[in-house]
Amino acid sequence: MTVREILIDYLKEHGYDGLCIDDCGCGLDDFAPCSNDPMDCKPAYKWECDGCKDGYDCWTGFGDGEGCYRDTKQHKEQRVEL
Repeated sequence: MTVREILIDYLKEHGYDGLCIDDCGCGLDDFAPCSNDPMDCKPAYKWECDGCKDGYDCWTGFGDGEGCYRDTKQHKEQRVEL
């Protein structure tokens, strides 16, 4: 088992959808594709949003671009407006 597999298993077991740091985030289906060290990232939840832009806690173009990743859960009434 690799460190990557251990990390993904941990995130799944604890209900997380991916990782985030500053203006970058990733889901478990395309895990850590950026040049950031995932050891600096936080466990994250996927948020629904209308798209992502630079400088946001958001997927930055490496993946599907359909959601933002943040270290807090999204409430039904919250919507990310860009």
